[in-house]
Amino acid sequence: MKTPILDYELIKRDFREIFFSILNRDISFKMFLYDIFVHGTAYVVGGFLRDVILKKESRDLDIIVDLKHDLLISVIESAGLLYDINRHGGVKINFKNVVVDLWSIENNWAFRNNLVKINEDKMLESIAKGCFYNYDSLVINLHTMNMNIRYFSNFCETNELDILQKQSSYKILNPTIEANILRAFFLRKFYDVRYTVNTKVYLLNKIAEFKDVNSGPLEVLVTKKNQYPKYDEVLSVKDIKYYLLELINDNSIDRQFFLKI
Repeated sequence: MKTPILDYELIKRDFREIFFSILNRDISFKMFLYDIFVHGTAYVVGGFLRDVILKKESRDLDIIVDLKHDLLISVIESAGLLYDINRHGGVKINFKNVVVDLWSIENNWAFRNNLVKINEDKMLESIAKGCFYNYDSLVINLHTMNMNIRYFSNFCETNELDILQKQSSYKILNPTIEANILRAFFLRKFYDVRYTVNTKVYLLNKIAEFKDVNSGPLEVLVTKKNQYPKYDEVLSVKDIKYYLLELINDNSIDRQFFLKI
């Protein structure tokens, strides 16, 4: 991956320009955010901010709000917006120019399970640490425009995909195992990333679990990728098999891993 320019003031300027352009083209989104701001703070997390840095277009926004989930739903319904709630408690709203996935802090899986402590004085750091991979750990406060991109910056400097939390409970309780593996393969294909030992152990352990409880990891991942268009469009069955074998055959952690793909 070509290392981007991580000039904070330049990033803030570009983010404001792009984000407010979206708001100004969609009055319903703008008014909804104003309603949120009456009650608390909102943080853009992950891919949208990364796309601003990488000079890429983005039509998806992930936003964490420091509102109780019930209050968030009340604000959405009062605004007359249609929404869906996914199985993990996230709220999806399709605005005219952008798809928004909303999470109350209490419903974010890492905070809900007390795997990451909420520090009111260091909320940006708390949210950044709640992201699974360093590649996705970017957060900006929509009130102050203060941000935390230091873990993403580390990814850019090292080209190593790392899981931010090291404790086993954090990895065990993460609800999107198959998506985490597909994401690692996706980044391996497009950015030729390396895996840290922490990440490699996680991937190998989860792949081994698929062998124990299912017909095999290849089938599990191929089935799952059909639910994720961004992976389904770019990761072929051949790709998944290749990255599975690459990971297993390059296993310097434990040579006892053996999987029939």
